[in-house]
Amino acid sequence: MITKLKRAIIIYNPTAGGIRRDPKQVERLRVTLRKQGILVSLRPTAYAGHATIIAQQAITEAILIIIVCGGDGTINEVAQALVGSEAALAVWPGGTANVLAKELRLTRNMDALTRLISTDSIRTISVGRAVKPEIGWQRYFLLMAGIGLDAAIVGKVDLELKKFAGQGAYLAAGLDFLARMPLTPFSLKFNGQRHESTFAVIANASHYASMFTLAPGARIDDDKLRVCVFNARSRLAWLGNAFLSLSGTHTLRRSVVYQETKAARANSNDDALVQLDGDIVGKLPMDFEIVPNALRIYAPLSA
Repeated sequence: MITKLKRAIIIYNPTAGGIRRDPKQVERLRVTLRKQGILVSLRPTAYAGHATIIAQQAITEAILIIIVCGGDGTINEVAQALVGSEAALAVWPGGTANVLAKELRLTRNMDALTRLISTDSIRTISVGRAVKPEIGWQRYFLLMAGIGLDAAIVGKVDLELKKFAGQGAYLAAGLDFLARMPLTPFSLKFNGQRHESTFAVIANASHYASMFTLAPGARIDDDKLRVCVFNARSRLAWLGNAFLSLSGTHTLRRSVVYQETKAARANSNDDALVQLDGDIVGKLPMDFEIVPNALRIYAPLSA
């Protein structure tokens, strides 16, 4: 009896750190999956937003296994097409930041990824949605929305330095922020109350960047967002928040507001920036909400 092959694609960013160092690894993954009866085509990205277009095309071709090799930015692009569909996302971490992989306990081990796909080990997770209703714009985020400070830092990251220094490029931008302290105030309304802030994270996952836990207790598969609001005004206060957030204990500070919610609205008179999953997407005002059971993803079921 002839068994019909499963079809899959690998969407990968050729400039992502791991792939740039070893370009042949994507072909090795394709061969490994082929041995398990999965027919894979390789589709590299060429520009910002290209991964979304590739994923949309794959769905029209009835390809339901979408493998992403890259960082959280590339994963976010693919998710825009997959939310609400029958297609399932598989992640092979390969970028500067791989926070989603940390959240779901995904490794770079090729055999582990192959086992997840071949055994249909699929979880359903929630996603966040950022909306600008006045212009009919929306975008999903898997991890977090950051407003103010961190978005300003992301916007200042040297992309050439990022290619070679990875997370060091973000550290350099952060140090530059501390030297200049360019704070942009905004207001954030959720759970019936309004809060003033210079930095807030609306989190769908507990981890933030490579080492911080800004939303302790958050689960990527529940029906809630976690909002963490800061309003520090001094370098010492920001350094204290950063240190405590390594263990998630910043939420115990009286100056920090940390709550669960299903929706929030942010506004600013000073064009505060917003980043989603590490990429700048625009400026306030913006609404945020949870979309439960939105995305199918290959992951250990016990994660």
